[in-house]
Amino acid sequence: MIKSGVMALSLLAAAGISNAGADEVRRISLDGKEGLAAPASEMGKDGIERINKVNEPGLELFPCKDKPSKGTVLVCPGGGYFILAINHEGRDIAKMLNGFGYDVAVLLYHVNSGDKTRDMAIDEAKKALSLLQKRGTEFGLNTKRIGVMGFSAGGHLAARLANESKKGTPADFMILIYPAYLEKDGKLLDEVLPPKVPVFVYAAVDDKYSVNSNVFAAYCKDNGVKCDFTMAEKGGHGFGIKNPLPEGVKDWPEKLKKFLE
Repeated sequence: MIKSGVMALSLLAAAGISNAGADEVRRISLDGKEGLAAPASEMGKDGIERINKVNEPGLELFPCKDKPSKGTVLVCPGGGYFILAINHEGRDIAKMLNGFGYDVAVLLYHVNSGDKTRDMAIDEAKKALSLLQKRGTEFGLNTKRIGVMGFSAGGHLAARLANESKKGTPADFMILIYPAYLEKDGKLLDEVLPPKVPVFVYAAVDDKYSVNSNVFAAYCKDNGVKCDFTMAEKGGHGFGIKNPLPEGVKDWPEKLKKFLE
């Protein structure tokens, strides 16, 4: 575990996690227009930067410095569909993935918008994936391999997106970190049934939403979907790429790196 912890910390340091701010981020709307304004955010005492309202959905772009990159990851931050946890589940994740050799687009989707929030979010996620697939090269992104990644509620959104993309051009891989809202009474919801693409799922036993990961991974196993699944003994919910990471989940960046390779 000590070795894994040291490796994780070195990965974070190499990615420049502490410097992933909003000031120099390039933003585009979901129709590809440049100059999207940064949504207002506030930093909580817990160190989590929260976006409470998204006036116009869009993408924050984080192209990898190494060219050609290995592909592009569309990242969906979590926050229960009430907020976006934009730093440790968004911008900091982008910097980490850049360190792994990937371009990244962080999705700014509607939250806290009443009963239609989830419908708005999936519509925006579909537009974002389509934009990346069709025009990503215009924005300096590698479109040969595009995956989706999500945390908590963002994991639900990413899973819905992967399911929806089966009808058109599917995502090439999926990454779910402590996903929520995937199951009911121990059965995987139809809206998140995965396509047959490689999947990475990571959660912790002491996460109140851990059943979602277990049910999802079990479905993958029973239906021939390749799933790299880890259920850590301890780590809770919402750890993202916090620095420091809880001891029990320090290995998730290293495991994800190996999955992506």
